[in-house]
Amino acid sequence: TSSLDLERLAPWEDPEVWKMIGSGGARGVHHVESPAMTTLNRMCRTQDIDCLIAIVSVIRPGAANELKKEEFARRYQGLSPIPCLHPSLEPVLRSTFGLIAYEEHVLQICEAFAGLDVGRADVLRRSLIKQDMITVERLGHEFARAAREKGRTPEEIAKVWSLLLGFQGYAFCRAHSTAYGVEAYQAAVLKRYHPREFLAAVLTHGKGFYSRLAYTLECRRLGIPILPPNVSRSDSHVFLPEAESIRVPLAVIRDVGDALPRRIVQERNLRPFDSLIDFLERVGPDAGAMGSLLRAGALDGFQPSRTRLFWDWRRYGTFQGKLKGELPMFAPPPKALPGQLEEPGRIQKLRDEMELLGFTASGHPLDLYPEIDWNRYIPIAELGQHPGRWVRICGLIVAERSHRQSDGRFMKFLTLADRTGMVETELFADAYHRWGAVTARQPVLEISGRVEPFANGNGFTLETKKVEISQPFSGKGWREKPNPLRNPA
Repeated sequence: TSSLDLERLAPWEDPEVWKMIGSGGARGVHHVESPAMTTLNRMCRTQDIDCLIAIVSVIRPGAANELKKEEFARRYQGLSPIPCLHPSLEPVLRSTFGLIAYEEHVLQICEAFAGLDVGRADVLRRSLIKQDMITVERLGHEFARAAREKGRTPEEIAKVWSLLLGFQGYAFCRAHSTAYGVEAYQAAVLKRYHPREFLAAVLTHGKGFYSRLAYTLECRRLGIPILPPNVSRSDSHVFLPEAESIRVPLAVIRDVGDALPRRIVQERNLRPFDSLIDFLERVGPDAGAMGSLLRAGALDGFQPSRTRLFWDWRRYGTFQGKLKGELPMFAPPPKALPGQLEEPGRIQKLRDEMELLGFTASGHPLDLYPEIDWNRYIPIAELGQHPGRWVRICGLIVAERSHRQSDGRFMKFLTLADRTGMVETELFADAYHRWGAVTARQPVLEISGRVEPFANGNGFTLETKKVEISQPFSGKGWREKPNPLRNPA
């Protein structure tokens, strides 16, 4: 294991790291992984730390609406001129291309342009954040009077005041944005050069923008296999790098709890488990936890047949009276398996993993839908090759978020994944009113929309115009068929 001093990464000029950030590949990198941040980084084709620091604040509601974000991106790349409303503002807004990005910009503009007292300027800042327009209007008169005393013309005062009024809602101060931007760059270095270890940490802590399902799909996109939990190899709570893969910990399994995984690891450290019976004798799991361990594949190392494992466990428990809350009231079952107990197939195992882990480990979650004809759809990774065209895609919903438009109506953002990648798409109010219920009920959707490329050609938006259930597709997914090994007690 090599050490890496994150404090010695300055001057923040690694081209491979910036390529990853600027291309939207920073999923898992805190502060810059959300769809909005990913989109803005692609629009800007971010290539330096100052831009990244500014973007961290520009994305906040006070600093910019959608049009201002686009304008920031265009000015950063030299696609739009940078207007200067007054020479006194040039040193204040130089690094943000003439746009207010940080909260202290309000104070600095008031002082540089109008000579307004810093205390009154701070009241203006707080009033803009709270959108207290009565106080803002009163301070506007003070601002204009102070500016006139400095010889500013009415036209200049009106333009600068309009610039200030565009800042409504919260943003960050530059120091706050700098801390976030530097941390994001450091995390991006880890993802670019140590993706397995980095994503194992992201999966362990589970505090990112996306669910673990999305992060396991990101692992697959980067060629990092996810290994199922295993009582002989998994940690209790930490996703561990193993060979070129990542091993799922035991505590992730539903109904296993917190104490049992620790007890399993403690016993294993004393002496490896040599059989299912040895495991049962030393660990003593209750029936609910044992059923979850079995169905999640955590006991497959003892015996590849889960039906055989199930039968041996029940036979052992009945005969020994070892299962908590049970007494051996009957003779043990015969050693031979009954003919009607069939072995769970691959699809059933994936369903169990999705139910118990929240993601799949032994295969891709879309393997649960073998009936989908993928030849009918554009692969998500190829959407950028169809600028301006209407396309049809199909994918698994891995993230969703409702939001109010400027007119007060609800819209929805969706993140869909197929086997090639993920894409964020938007259902504006009309589309959301018509198709929103479908997006809430179905895990896999067919979406038709238009690919709208960015001006710099480095990305696009996908505006949804139609949502359907993929046909042929039952919509039941992993809940389609009961597992014969479920609820064995």
